[in-house]
Amino acid sequence: MKSVKFCLAAAILLIAAALISIYGFGGAQGIIFKLRLARVLCALLCGGALAAAGVLLQNLLKNPLADPYILGTSAGSTLGAALAVLLGIGYYSFGFYVLIVGGAFLSAVLVCSLAYGGGQGSAVKVILAGIAVNIFLSALVMLFLFLNKQAYFSVLGFMLGSITDRPFFVIAVSAGLIAAGLILAVLLARQTDILALGEQSAQVLGADVRKLRYAVLLAAALLVGGAVGLAGAIGFVGFIIPHIARLLTGPRVKPLLFSAALAGAAFLTGMEALNRFLFYPQQIPVGILCALAGAPFFIWILLKNKGDYF
Repeated sequence: MKSVKFCLAAAILLIAAALISIYGFGGAQGIIFKLRLARVLCALLCGGALAAAGVLLQNLLKNPLADPYILGTSAGSTLGAALAVLLGIGYYSFGFYVLIVGGAFLSAVLVCSLAYGGGQGSAVKVILAGIAVNIFLSALVMLFLFLNKQAYFSVLGFMLGSITDRPFFVIAVSAGLIAAGLILAVLLARQTDILALGEQSAQVLGADVRKLRYAVLLAAALLVGGAVGLAGAIGFVGFIIPHIARLLTGPRVKPLLFSAALAGAAFLTGMEALNRFLFYPQQIPVGILCALAGAPFFIWILLKNKGDYF
């Protein structure tokens, strides 16, 4: 019953935020469907994808602090976008999406390898590995920007996370990636629930833990790659929303995926509407607003569970 109420409330907030973002705060009617509708679609897709990716990573790593941004998955996609510019691959081409999805997947695999390569992993090892990978990949992107100043502003947009008007074919391609990631995540949901019992218990129940881990990481990479392709690296959506959804829908992955995706879409659309309201007629990258909201929440979760980590 709680989950139904939560989904209903999230849907109402989503519709309200979408209407405000489309129709609110000035502008001629002729630009509504050309600009604002595209932005709302980007916010809906990105918010839902990042929240669903956060659910997957938190359940896979058994770490409440896991997030695509914190663990460097978004940084891997951003590096892929920078490499596309370096190699002369056009934005939103097939090669561009291969690089951003591949960057997200490889960075997630690297974090898991560092955290679990020596045997049993821990929450501290996961976070430290994620921070190290995030810093390293972000440094590579900054080095690229230093060496190629002409691409500074185009790549900087991916680093800050900004929802702008995208062509509808770009939205369609990213939506396809996000849908593929969500479908794969749903297909893996039951096995991911078993993995929560522990790796040894999962193996006893017949799960191939190694293959399952890579499959879940691939699903998360598709979700993050689709989101980054639309709006760049937006942090903390995949961290905050799964916690809120889990309080009301419980820990089972399948219902949690759908409720978190719905709430994430409502959250990011609301942040975009708030951005339009607070800074009109100017706008700041919505990734900055999400970081301002997410950092205190991260600290609160860390302090609340400090006995589990230290």
